[in-house]
Amino acid sequence: MAQEIRIQESLTASPEQVFDYLADHEKFVALFGGQGRRIVDGADTPNGLGSVRRIGAGPIAFEETITAFEPPHRIEYRITRGSPLRDHRGEIRLSAEGTGTRLDYQIQFRGRLPLIGRIVAAALRAGWRRHARRQLQSLG
Repeated sequence: MAQEIRIQESLTASPEQVFDYLADHEKFVALFGGQGRRIVDGADTPNGLGSVRRIGAGPIAFEETITAFEPPHRIEYRITRGSPLRDHRGEIRLSAEGTGTRLDYQIQFRGRLPLIGRIVAAALRAGWRRHARRQLQSLG
């Protein structure tokens, strides 16, 4: 069963500040309470198009590849290795909203096994509520 998570936030920081924060692989992974690092540099910038981040450790680690990188408005990524998910795609769109930023974030995926998708979706939503809002609001 396909899962979709939609997150919308109004932030006080500029789109440029928010984009720079989200483009940093370690900071991005921390938004969900995880740990990760860049393992492959992007074509034009270290965290840009084609860069790869590894999330987690050991046998439960997986990799995400940046498939679109359009500063300061859009980042898209896909899981390209590991993970109990398939057809995973994340897209972040940023737009100016007054003196701040409107963040629209959509994640879509399917679980490889029954119930995995629902469990991962619940964990992502909880991680975002617990970690991301506080971190992103501190930018402005």
